[in-house]
Amino acid sequence: MSSNGTSSELKDQIFILVTGANSGLGFSICCRLADEFLQKRPATQHLTVIFTARGPKKGKDTLSRLQEHLRNNPIVRKQPSATSRVTFEAEDVDLTELLSVRALSRRLLQNIPKLDAIVLNAGYGGWTGIDWFEAVWKVMTDTLHAVSWPTYKLGSVGMVTKKQTSLPREEPRLGAVFCANVFGHYMLAHNVVPLLNRSGSPNGPGRIIWVSSLEATIEMFNADDIQGLRTDASYESSKSLTDVLALTSDLPSTAPWVNSFLSEDSSKGSKKEEQEGGSHHKPNIYVTHPGICGTSIVPLILPAFYSMLFCFWFARMLGSPWHTISTYFGACASVWAALSEQSVLDDAEAPYRQNGGGHAKWGSSVNRRGVDRPVSSEVEGWGHGGVVGVAVVEEDRLRRRKRGARDLTVEDRQRFEELGRRCWKEMEELRIQWDGILDEAEAASGSGTS
Repeated sequence: MSSNGTSSELKDQIFILVTGANSGLGFSICCRLADEFLQKRPATQHLTVIFTARGPKKGKDTLSRLQEHLRNNPIVRKQPSATSRVTFEAEDVDLTELLSVRALSRRLLQNIPKLDAIVLNAGYGGWTGIDWFEAVWKVMTDTLHAVSWPTYKLGSVGMVTKKQTSLPREEPRLGAVFCANVFGHYMLAHNVVPLLNRSGSPNGPGRIIWVSSLEATIEMFNADDIQGLRTDASYESSKSLTDVLALTSDLPSTAPWVNSFLSEDSSKGSKKEEQEGGSHHKPNIYVTHPGICGTSIVPLILPAFYSMLFCFWFARMLGSPWHTISTYFGACASVWAALSEQSVLDDAEAPYRQNGGGHAKWGSSVNRRGVDRPVSSEVEGWGHGGVVGVAVVEEDRLRRRKRGARDLTVEDRQRFEELGRRCWKEMEELRIQWDGILDEAEAASGSGTS
């Protein structure tokens, strides 16, 4: 990777970071980014996909598989020189180790000229198993709901990360699932804001794209336990938190903390975006989800895994819009949010904003014929795009809803906004606290750079 390049040259280069890409959804996001870029973007443009894995060996293996996928692309088969339009770069990070996150941030700041989007996909379930009796019973008697919003996964309570530094004092506890799914990403995104600020044409402002889950519901999130240390649904809690952060990121009530999060640290950034004609717009924050697809986040033996896929297919035949089954289909919404021109995303959210709403949660949806596309996903307490009352987009009204879902009320919206204000405040306070601890640790060990 190189940080060289003039402003005009950078306009034809797209740089996207994808976390957790060694398997499953993250790997498919990388594959689909390359495929859609070659299909839809002019031949003058070049895409660099920087992906992360845990460990050099996984990174090297993933790079080899991504390059093989690129060689098998139909466009590349017809025109082998098209491979030069896409570059994959491997990076190593452990999102539960904040010093590892900081090290990755520094390498990115030093080695690439900008970032047009970061797809925060890496995740950890924290589950210990499945209540098979409940699972079989509910799938047999209430198939569609049971395979869309499962309640039979068994989670551990109180899992924390290992000590983050070698400082001879006690550190604040960090929830392992919270750190892997949210806080490690949060720290990384803040650190690379200087690169996101240099994004411009053709994408528009840099984008922070959180990958959430259809299972995320506010009832599983407790603001008094923001790290999910007191619940056995820490995964669902963490994904609900990402929804709240992304969907309230452009509200006046959260602005003080969002502006702090999107500010450049003088010790980490530079004024290079001013010299290179960057967009001068703050990064936009979006949230997507992959629907329900088959991944290894819940380890299953092969017979159980294929039985699960059959149940997903059956749910799709029953009319579920969310059972993408394939991780490639599941990558639809995230890739759309990362590669689309800003006008496309603005137009998609325009019906909600014109009716007093804001950001929507974009999910990967597939019909019975296997045709996928991104669509708005209803969020408890936020509805579709934060619009009070009946959904304003007709297809949102016609789409099958979660049992018990109700139209958004003024009171619901106010509670959600207040929740967003509280979560942003606590996340920023936690980030600042940990940045101080990491600065101290690096000063004590003599490591780090200014």
